[in-house]
Amino acid sequence: MGHMSGDDDARAELEDWSEFIGRIRYDGPRPGAVDDERLADEAVAGEFSGWGRLDGSAEMNNLLCRALEIGYLRALQHVREQRIAGLGPTD
Repeated sequence: MGHMSGDDDARAELEDWSEFIGRIRYDGPRPGAVDDERLADEAVAGEFSGWGRLDGSAEMNNLLCRALEIGYLRALQHVREQRIAGLGPTD
């Protein structure tokens, strides 16, 4: 079995995380909520701009963006479907 270099290890780990994040389900916006993806994009862009320059690779930064957007979309979906106890109606 060959030895992987540090770059190979990092690439493999990045691919593993990318695959994992790709398996996180987001069923898409509910009818009438077509702006959800735009809202997620704007929220993540706002977070990234607040962090300043990130030293990670473009691939890592894209992975972080995708994970944050999916998390935001799922949370928004849960709120809109009133699946979070104590929030009450949201529309």
